[in-house]
Amino acid sequence: MKTPDIRLAEQVAARLCHDIGSPLSTLTAIMPQAGEAAAHALLSETAVELRQRHRLFCLCFGVGDELGWDDLGEALRGAPMAHRVRFALGGGPASLGGATGRLVLAAALLAAETLPRGGEVHISAEDGAFLLRPSGRDQRWPEGLLRLIAGDSVDSVLAEGPRWVLAPWVASLAQAEFRSLSMALPGGEGAPVLRISAPG
Repeated sequence: MKTPDIRLAEQVAARLCHDIGSPLSTLTAIMPQAGEAAAHALLSETAVELRQRHRLFCLCFGVGDELGWDDLGEALRGAPMAHRVRFALGGGPASLGGATGRLVLAAALLAAETLPRGGEVHISAEDGAFLLRPSGRDQRWPEGLLRLIAGDSVDSVLAEGPRWVLAPWVASLAQAEFRSLSMALPGGEGAPVLRISAPG
């Protein structure tokens, strides 16, 4: 029987292959026409996109380098949904450890996935906690994340498949950092804010 850790690793790997596959497919399709000006421009653009995505995934799913708060914006340029979602940084600590940076990046990707029609994800820090506030049309937090916050197990949510693996990935990273996840209602109108608590 597969353990939850193995199932999580399998689904993260499947998700990575899917998200890297799109720019790779573009490169493969355009390569035969590389001598043409338009094709060359598209190849160059796609190569930059692939390099940025590779960098982000190394930070988000790998061991993780030390990150400064201002490095988050540059890293998130590689997000698969960066063409329709803007990431806005509020105030935050000058530096993040590799594990904390990985958690915040993963949570930012999760928040961006709640914006199928585009929008903005605002990321800020407050007394050791992190707040992620998505805004845009048809925004909705995934059911799996809400179940995890309510106390459901990572193993149960993994049954939803690789498409929704970011929720259990973020929950697992938070648990490893002795942090908890919750939803907070912003002042005025707007979607609930994902709050990652301070350690402890």
